[in-house]
Amino acid sequence: MSTKNRVFSRLFDDKKHAAQLRAEKRKQDKLQKVALGLVDELDYDYQSIADETSRLSYSVDEWFDEKFDVWFDLGREIYSVYFQNSEAFLTPDDVADDREKLMQIREKAEELGLTAEDVYPEWDNHLQEIDYLATLDQRFIMQQQQFRDESKSV
Repeated sequence: MSTKNRVFSRLFDDKKHAAQLRAEKRKQDKLQKVALGLVDELDYDYQSIADETSRLSYSVDEWFDEKFDVWFDLGREIYSVYFQNSEAFLTPDDVADDREKLMQIREKAEELGLTAEDVYPEWDNHLQEIDYLATLDQRFIMQQQQFRDESKSV
């Protein structure tokens, strides 16, 4: 049978045409069952992926630039203070002579039967500030090291 005859026989012979339609419907049904089965097996539905893509897009396109600029500016500020001495804080070495002089004041006052506070009313407060400065200086050095360590890990 020629192609022409086959086409005409299917077009005009209802039984052959109906058989062809049923075969195609069965094929479609099988495809739908397979497709529906695969849809059920998807790990993420479309909306979940769209939501996650939106979040990632915001992070990549906006959030990172904003936060990076803040982080960079803060890092520059910390570096300036802790490594370039932009604040020029006093150190224990700067006040070492004052500590010695306070000890001499106490010694001389005691030789006279007085207390250091009798000679210099702020003597105890002055000494406490020098000690506190030394404590803060140690913390400053520790923070400096922490910044160094964290900067290497970034």
